[in-house]
Amino acid sequence: MRNEERLAKMAAFIRALMVPFLAIPLFVWHQLEYPVLAVIAFAASAIEASWFVHRAWTRRSIRDDTTIAWVDTGFCIALMVIGSRAATSELRNEVMTEVVPYSLVASLVLGFAVGLRRKAIVAVFTMWVAWFLTLLPDLTQKVGSDLLGFILWYMVGLYVSCLLRILAAQTAQATAERHAAEQLVAEQTRRLELAHHRERVRMGLHDGVLSILDVLAKDRRLPADARRSVRRGALKARTMLLTSDPRKTRFEARLIELTDTFVDLHLIVHPRFYVHAEPPAAVADVVIGAAGEALGNARKHAGDGVDVYFFAEFDDGRLEVSVIDHGNGFDSAAAPRGGGLTRSFEAVRRIGGSCTITSAPGEGTRVLITWTEAPDGG
Repeated sequence: MRNEERLAKMAAFIRALMVPFLAIPLFVWHQLEYPVLAVIAFAASAIEASWFVHRAWTRRSIRDDTTIAWVDTGFCIALMVIGSRAATSELRNEVMTEVVPYSLVASLVLGFAVGLRRKAIVAVFTMWVAWFLTLLPDLTQKVGSDLLGFILWYMVGLYVSCLLRILAAQTAQATAERHAAEQLVAEQTRRLELAHHRERVRMGLHDGVLSILDVLAKDRRLPADARRSVRRGALKARTMLLTSDPRKTRFEARLIELTDTFVDLHLIVHPRFYVHAEPPAAVADVVIGAAGEALGNARKHAGDGVDVYFFAEFDDGRLEVSVIDHGNGFDSAAAPRGGGLTRSFEAVRRIGGSCTITSAPGEGTRVLITWTEAPDGG
């Protein structure tokens, strides 16, 4: 926009600057055949130039402003036809020389406003033809140079406007790219500062608050209910630390959500996850379901206040998930068939994995779920 404003001001300045040239024929007043026409031509050019300047200045752009181009071209043609009648045929070529600068600006304006279009080229040649006819019968070699002047000013207008507009576009693009780069740097800086802040909070929570909560959870001077509440709070905080880790996978996030669910149900779960890749979606669904059922059984049968250790690891195509408690346990040999994790056994087997339960009365229970990716990736 600022570039177009500069072009408009440039055109307005040049148009206004050419007006005094039309006052020069008045100095040979006594030699003119119709001096009144010279006065009318000068006054009309001043009015047209004022209109031109006002329009270009207020619109702040003449790009694609065909009105200002066609009005200016039409006025210059009329100025040639009418103004030339002020001089006698012998002086016409000499007197009309002063009209050339004013008329050439119209070619420049065509280059600024219309650009390289057929209409603009036709308008340039129309002005030259009008100029040729106004000089009749006083034709000299100067007529050819005048034609060249109309063409050259049009080409100058094209070149200057195209050059400035290309530079403006490149400047705008460079500014946009710089702005985008600054925003990217600012965003990266913000994320880095946020990551540092989170890490400080994590370290403070892990090394400070959780240590205090662990000590309080083991302090026998506190009531049993209070110790359980403190332990649940510590587990909840650890789950939050896992959740806030930006490096976790989707599978790990689901394990954390499962842990959080059972912590909310007052199960004392100690999660330990080492997930370095994303297992297949079907495998993840089955394993999450089996782990949830194992945690549910621990909540029902392990006993109150029993710690449950929830472990998961996936790397190099091998997945291992275990749920371990040191609660009541049971005699796995005497357990009725069709209960417990029977459905999970079957689902894990269908995906090519295995699920085993190790338990004994008074020794707790261990549920181990494993799955290994086939060599062909299946």
